[in-house]
Amino acid sequence: MSPKTWLITGASSGFGKSLALQALAAGFKVLGTTRDIRKAQSQVPDFATRGGIWLELDPGSDDAFEQFSKVSREHGGMDVLVNNAGYAFIGGVEDTSEEEVQSQMNVNFYGPLRTIKACLPAMRTKGSGNIVLISSGAGFIARPGRSTYSASKFAIEAVHESLSHEVKPFGIKVLIVEPGAFRTPFAARIRSPAQHEGTGGSCEAYKDTPVAAMLDSMRAAAAMDELPPSVKGDPEKAAAAIISAVVDGHDYLRLPLGSDCVAALEGKIGELQSDLEKTRAVGLSMDVDQQHRSPGPKVNIPGKGVSQD
Repeated sequence: MSPKTWLITGASSGFGKSLALQALAAGFKVLGTTRDIRKAQSQVPDFATRGGIWLELDPGSDDAFEQFSKVSREHGGMDVLVNNAGYAFIGGVEDTSEEEVQSQMNVNFYGPLRTIKACLPAMRTKGSGNIVLISSGAGFIARPGRSTYSASKFAIEAVHESLSHEVKPFGIKVLIVEPGAFRTPFAARIRSPAQHEGTGGSCEAYKDTPVAAMLDSMRAAAAMDELPPSVKGDPEKAAAAIISAVVDGHDYLRLPLGSDCVAALEGKIGELQSDLEKTRAVGLSMDVDQQHRSPGPKVNIPGKGVSQD
């Protein structure tokens, strides 16, 4: 039997790089996308020597669906699709332009959507497959300054959650990976509002607010030669956990990774539970009172005259 084929977007760095090399080591056929093959070859020289195949593809491009569809056909369909490519936009809601929101959504939302739609037909025909989204803790909690980034992650997680139900009858599994802070170069690719580039990414009104604090912390992380000890996540361990979930099977939709992400998710669940308890009585009081229930609108059913709905 031929080895299963993995397609990993953004395979030249971070989680994509770790996943690609470990998948190759496990004996899988791996296709890795990058926007610059020459740069990727210098960053990850072991990828090609171990049998990996570089593809110069950008999920954020307008013709990405056609390009990924062609790749799927040429390689006999994908067994595992890992949507990893993406970046974070950090800035306040008021300071962020519509164009910047659109650019973030084009890469983090429409990019994965295009690759999924391109790879699904072959997976359905095979009656099996795995779709993996490398999301973020920002996919379930929106901190100050992360509205745009979180919006892209909330939205694409919603697609994958719905998709998990849609493709289950075809033997296709979906996994949403939610990493916390890991020791990857992700911070170096963070963007912020261009109109306030000269003032640290925010307007004067947001100076000394949580928005400015978030921007300061992101810039500091990007400027460091070495990541601080507080960033504890090991991308090699994360890659191993993801591959294990795909190979061994999993009975869960979300996989939070990192002690910080687990704590954040527990906090989010606690906040939701608290809101529910505080509003439960109000929510449960909204049903129509039976004794005052008014007749529904009249519906004209062909051949049966008019009836009450």
